[in-house]
Amino acid sequence: SGHIQKLVDLRVDCDEDTLLVIVEQVGNTACHTGAKSCFYRSYFSDNNPIIIKSETATLPTRYGEFDIRAYKDGSQEHLAIISKNFLDIDIPIVRIHSECLTGDTIGSLKCDCNNQLDLALELISNQGGLVVYHRQEGRNIGLVNKINAYNLQDQGYNTVDANLKLGFKEDERDYSAVEFILKDLNLKNIKLITKKTKKIEFIENWGIKINERIHA
Repeated sequence: SGHIQKLVDLRVDCDEDTLLVIVEQVGNTACHTGAKSCFYRSYFSDNNPIIIKSETATLPTRYGEFDIRAYKDGSQEHLAIISKNFLDIDIPIVRIHSECLTGDTIGSLKCDCNNQLDLALELISNQGGLVVYHRQEGRNIGLVNKINAYNLQDQGYNTVDANLKLGFKEDERDYSAVEFILKDLNLKNIKLITKKTKKIEFIENWGIKINERIHA
């Protein structure tokens, strides 16, 4: 962000796949003036990501029964929610759902994340497909900063301007783990649930054909 920070500590986490960097802000130009903060960054090349995946398990839900598989990418853990008939479908429905604790679990009215997730799970339960639960809270700025952004929204800022005022880009999300998941599940052709053209561009650049876009 251009601010000066002093390195306080540097550690490798217990799984030896990420660096924990602890820094202290120097000066008074940033939102965390004088405070210590932590952030994780993978130290492996983006071209050769080290992602650990779980075994597949069955998850009964109010939408129906799914298969689930977790993927660990550094300090973040993502989830693939897969319909039971997934392997029998030529062109499955897919949604990449960005984690939203306030919307997904509490039903926040600041966003429509809960409704989007609900619709996607109903669709893949009825028609077959996949939901990737992409755990990068608040466009990957984390829960604390997301609530700080909410505070700015209470003062009249919109989502983008609030993030920018906190020193972040408009969208900090990284989709490399999503690419890994889709390719791990051998997807070639999909029906994509999205309102975001950016997600379409990412997926097409990965060599996956979007046969249909579902605006939801």
